[in-house]
Amino acid sequence: MIETSQLHTLVTVASNDSFSKAAEKLGVTQSAISQSIKNLENKIGVKLFKRFGKKVAMTPEGEKLFALGSDFFSRLDETVEQIRYDKDSMSGKVRIGTLTGIGKSWLGYEMLSLSRDFSRINVEVKLGFEEHLIRDFEGHKLDFVVMPESALPRTGEKIYLNEEKLAMVYPRENNFGIDSKVTAEKLCTVPTILFENNDLLYSKWCMECFGDVPSKINVRFIINSHGKMLEAVHQGLGVAVIPTHVLKRSYYRDKISVLGRKFEVSNGKFYLVHHKGATEFVRIKKTIDRLVGSKKPL
Repeated sequence: MIETSQLHTLVTVASNDSFSKAAEKLGVTQSAISQSIKNLENKIGVKLFKRFGKKVAMTPEGEKLFALGSDFFSRLDETVEQIRYDKDSMSGKVRIGTLTGIGKSWLGYEMLSLSRDFSRINVEVKLGFEEHLIRDFEGHKLDFVVMPESALPRTGEKIYLNEEKLAMVYPRENNFGIDSKVTAEKLCTVPTILFENNDLLYSKWCMECFGDVPSKINVRFIINSHGKMLEAVHQGLGVAVIPTHVLKRSYYRDKISVLGRKFEVSNGKFYLVHHKGATEFVRIKKTIDRLVGSKKPL
């Protein structure tokens, strides 16, 4: 494998038609230049220069390598200059990941807004499972993740965002007699909409409110979409437990009823996690400021 320093020496010698001038440019001795070229010639098995006293000329093989090297260093300089510019401006890539629910109800909208406001930013939002997001973050394939406290990466700088809440929603007509005196026994008789058969959010809400989960749930409808659950509530199919961050941004938020605030329970804290030192980049710093400063994101 050719070393970059050897290729750089070749390009410098060829550009100056002289070993001595190349030595002056690179701040090394002429013998060091000669030895570097000799090592390169030995490595690839061909002569790269013809020597005429103090002057040198390239062989056809040397010209090919010179063309490659010149293009490589030109591209390298352009890339480094772009990186420097990107560091101090709102340009470059911003890659962020979170759970699907948070992504659809909050983060996706915030990052879309960021993309609209800064035309030189390339935004990538990844929605997925906790283990996949953590793997990509720790592998530096993501600049940020927004995750619950129970599933934070082992590395990175953590910034508290907000606490997710759970609320019970019911049809505006309230044909089921839901009010602040509702009990676990009452819920056994009420048609219920679940996210899945063993709806963990529903169970958690009941446990926090009543200290128990109803022994029998009157399941009317199951669908693994909080948006469709809200639609089903609006259509009068039953009651449901929904994360408040979904409810706040739903089309149905003003078309259904919500059991009072004292029945809102915590579903854990959420944090934004970024790589250490990443805030040296303007695009990272401003993205963090924007997400942390957004009005009650969860």
